Amino acid sequence: MDKRNRLALAYLLAGISAAGRALLAVPENTQLQELSLTVLAVVGYLLLCRNTVLPFVCGAVQLVLELILCGSQTGGVWTWLMPALRVADLWLLLLTVVLMLRQAGQPGRVMPAVAAVPLAVYTVAHFLPRAVMVAAVSFVVFSVVLLWYAVLMIRAYNAARVKK
Repeated sequence: MDKRNRLALAYLLAGISAAGRALLAVPENTQLQELSLTVLAVVGYLLLCRNTVLPFVCGAVQLVLELILCGSQTGGVWTWLMPALRVADLWLLLLTVVLMLRQAGQPGRVMPAVAAVPLAVYTVAHFLPRAVMVAAVSFVVFSVVLLWYAVLMIRAYNAARVKK
């Protein structure tokens, strides 16, 4: 790969990060893994700052949320906010997906709409104590849809690599 092709590298890092997050496929006790994958994605978003800064901003906010979530496991002040922070983190991830697809020239993709459905179910079920199983299943479905996004980013990587 041409190391000067920032666009291709950004798409590759976003794709790898999405694939890693998708393979976690569990909503709880994955904060540290999500944090490291988000750092990888933020590096990719940073490479796009010449073209657009919005993915980087969303990624940075995700990073802050995930740092708070990592600290909350030890009983910090944010413990009572963990469910809301987890949901906000995932919606920011979806917003970043939309922004990255738009950046890659694929704005009309069905993938974000498909991902929003299980994420909406997860958002509601995550706050209902009796719907733990529904939340877990919807999170797994959301994770599988993230694999679709990873494939789209790898395709964008290949297109950008060939174009240069």
